[in-house]
Amino acid sequence: MITRFDRDGTRRIPFLSANSLLALPQEELGAYTLLADGIRQFGYDTAADLRELWRRLVFSLLASNYDDHLRNHGFLMREPGRWALSPAYDLNPVPEIDRRHTPETAITEYQEEPSIALAFEAAPRFGLKSAEAKTILREVFAAVADWRKAGKQLRLKSSTLDAYCTAFEHSLMDEAQKLS
Repeated sequence: MITRFDRDGTRRIPFLSANSLLALPQEELGAYTLLADGIRQFGYDTAADLRELWRRLVFSLLASNYDDHLRNHGFLMREPGRWALSPAYDLNPVPEIDRRHTPETAITEYQEEPSIALAFEAAPRFGLKSAEAKTILREVFAAVADWRKAGKQLRLKSSTLDAYCTAFEHSLMDEAQKLS
């Protein structure tokens, strides 16, 4: 019923979580910037994966993906010792009422309060210039801002959409709109 991204026909493609790539103890939360450093060290298509990782960071902020930890970021081995970001998985918008904690993967290793401004400050660690970061932010913002339209196209009930409103309409979206 599903296509596994860690298979090529019957051949298994080695998979590694970001937590394992960085060799972090299970209890250590890590940060997107540390993951960017890991991509520079072990990456296969470094520039593309750094851009994609920053895109995922911004998406997680704007879509309130609060189940964001280093075991939910993965890599596939493309050649011995060289790893590429796997397709994204386990991305879930979380309404405010269901949030028990802040995102586990901080933007930087300094564990500041997440913000779009902080993501922009960190963009050079992802190999991004300001203009490229703004372009990515605009693209992600446009996709996330259309969340209600996408939900209606999927025939979700209005009550379901209303229940998820706070996952998509919040201060980080306001901040992104001003910066993009």
